[in-house]
Amino acid sequence: MSQALIDLVREKFPDTAGSSHRGDEVVNVRREQLVEIVSYLRNDAACDMKLLRDIVGVDLLTWRTEMTGGGALASNEAPAYAVQNKPRVEPRFYVAYNLYSITRKHSLRVRLDLRSDDAKVPTITSLYRTADWWERYVYDMFGIEFTGHPNLQRLLMYPEFQGFPLRKDYPVRKRQPLVPELDFPDLIRGPGPGPGGAGVPMSQTHVGRQNVDPNTYD
Repeated sequence: MSQALIDLVREKFPDTAGSSHRGDEVVNVRREQLVEIVSYLRNDAACDMKLLRDIVGVDLLTWRTEMTGGGALASNEAPAYAVQNKPRVEPRFYVAYNLYSITRKHSLRVRLDLRSDDAKVPTITSLYRTADWWERYVYDMFGIEFTGHPNLQRLLMYPEFQGFPLRKDYPVRKRQPLVPELDFPDLIRGPGPGPGGAGVPMSQTHVGRQNVDPNTYD
């Protein structure tokens, strides 16, 4: 049924592209058609996809250089030089909507690719109430904006949180101005992998002191 579901979507929306591999069915859509296609999948009796499982964001910035992307970068954090000098990947982001039909027991992923200079998606909160939370989560983590969202603001984190932590160029050991620095060693809350690790001198691991430059850990 899943391949038939892709065929249904492509018959009604010829501009879409679909793929099916071992039960993983995906349709790639254009931004201008997103709401219309999701509405069709939700309301048409042949699809009946009343359940929005989740909305996820993906950053492909280091896809060609990480080990998980088939490259040779061995660490879990891209070095600053690699981030600045690697080939640009565009479209950099994509947003995936995982839909499911409880009555027909079939699922489908709707995928939308986005360029880094235009990471905006129309909201689907009018179709799924749960999209309100998922869209705010993706906005918080990736900085992808959902136009028309009734309450899109940084609610999941502190408003003063800087950057988007699931972007691939977000430093793993970045410090945030959320809690005032303490004037004594804090080996629990502080950043870094531990004394002397990852090129951080032993003297710099006594974190929590006001005289330690927080940028040292970026």
